[in-house]
Amino acid sequence: MLALSACSGAGAGSGNTVSVAEPVNTKTEPPYQNAEAETYQVEVAQTRGGRTDIYQIARKGDKWRVDNAFGTPEQTSSLHTDKDYVVSAGTKTYADFESGHGYDDRAATVEAVTGGLIGGRTEAVYDKVGVQDGKTIYRITGIPGKPTETLITVDDKLGFPVLKELYKIENGIRTLDVTYKLNGYKTEVDDSLFAIPKDYKKVPLEEMRKTLVPPKQ
Repeated sequence: MLALSACSGAGAGSGNTVSVAEPVNTKTEPPYQNAEAETYQVEVAQTRGGRTDIYQIARKGDKWRVDNAFGTPEQTSSLHTDKDYVVSAGTKTYADFESGHGYDDRAATVEAVTGGLIGGRTEAVYDKVGVQDGKTIYRITGIPGKPTETLITVDDKLGFPVLKELYKIENGIRTLDVTYKLNGYKTEVDDSLFAIPKDYKKVPLEEMRKTLVPPKQ
C-alpha cells in the first residue's frame, strides 16, 4: 500500500513540498497470540503432495505426549511423565530413555508438527487481509529463503491460529505447497493419555528405534 505524506499548506511557490513515502515493510512478531497452553489436546493435520499426516498433541502441566501417525497401526508416541518414553501402539511396546537425545524437546517438536501455529514467533511482514465467519486472516511475507507467501487463519473465539497455508512462488506462479490445520482443540485432558497400557511390553531403546515415525519438519 502506498502511503502519502503531505506537509500542511503545500502549494505552488509556497516552498513547501508534498512527499511520497515508500512502502515500509516492517518485520514484526505475529500480531496474534499462539503460546503453548499448560493444558490442552489437539489433532494436527499436515497436508503436502496430496498426502495428509495426522498427529495428536496433549499436555497437562509437566506431562505431555506427541502421537505420530495418529490413529493408524504405525502410531508411535513421545511421552513424558515420571520419565521419558517412546511408545508404539502397533507393537504394544515401549522404551524409556535419558533426556537429551532429541525425543524430549517438547516445545521444538510441537512447533515443528504444527508448522509454528503453536509457539512459532517468526519475525516477518504480517498484513491483515480480512475477517470472515469469526476468523481473521493474515498474509505473511518477508521470510528469508525462496519466494513464499503464507496465509494464517486465526479463530477469533479460540484466540489463536488454527490454519496455515504455505504457498511457493516459482516463475510468478503461486501454488499451495503445505497446509497445517488444528482440529478439535480441547482445554481439558484425561489423565489416561499419559499412562502406558498395562499390556504393553518394555523393550530396549534400540529395538524401539526401528518402529519410530519421525515428525515431519
